Amino acid sequence: MIEPFVLAFVLTLARVGTFVHFLPLLGGSNVPRTVKIGLSMALTVLFFEDSMLALAESRLAFGTLTWFAFALAMTREVLLGGIFGFALGLFLVPARVAGEFIAQESGLTFANVVTASGDGSASPFATLLELLASLAFFTLDLHHIFLTVLQETFRHYPIGHAFALPRWDLVHAGSVVQEMGLLLAAPVALCLFLTTVVLALLTRAAPQLNLYSIGFPLRVLVCLGAMLLLLPQLLNGLVGGFAQLVTLLQLAR
Repeated sequence: MIEPFVLAFVLTLARVGTFVHFLPLLGGSNVPRTVKIGLSMALTVLFFEDSMLALAESRLAFGTLTWFAFALAMTREVLLGGIFGFALGLFLVPARVAGEFIAQESGLTFANVVTASGDGSASPFATLLELLASLAFFTLDLHHIFLTVLQETFRHYPIGHAFALPRWDLVHAGSVVQEMGLLLAAPVALCLFLTTVVLALLTRAAPQLNLYSIGFPLRVLVCLGAMLLLLPQLLNGLVGGFAQLVTLLQLAR
């Protein structure tokens, strides 16, 4: 009777481990592997009882299990973990899109730093907004929602059953988060646009002014001032985007 326990643990670990690997906050390249492995093992032990209950009702608990069936079961668990990890990553995409757009408009795209999620480099504004989104994400206890959803997957999509996946329109969700990011950046982008218009008028009025030596510091100063003044609105926009994504992905069930 040891084989069903080992089978359930391995399949559960495959789903949870893939989920942790795709986590934008704990699955980045800057996070030590021991942390990822420890978190995956802890969550696997936590969800092991639900997995065993699901396995007891499936065919994999009885008879001889072939390698082909085991490979299909592992593939399904990896896909499920990747889908849920990708869905969690969508919560930070609007902040990064807004930050990259603002950095491009202000001329700071060349000053890339390590991102908050640890999966590459990004502009300073993208990193700053991603940090704010991460703080808001944990402050609102949204990580508890995702852990609850991950636990519920072992009941709605139990291991060893049919090859069913969540019916989420992730393509539509990806377009929605892009739109959210542009809407977040719109007020600051408007301030930068007005600054460009003023600089153009000044250049026409005084051609001797050096547009490159004056325009760049002025645009950066206006960008920083606008982000400081509009910080409450940015946070409200991020929280509203979180609520929209929770509804869109049906995570509040």
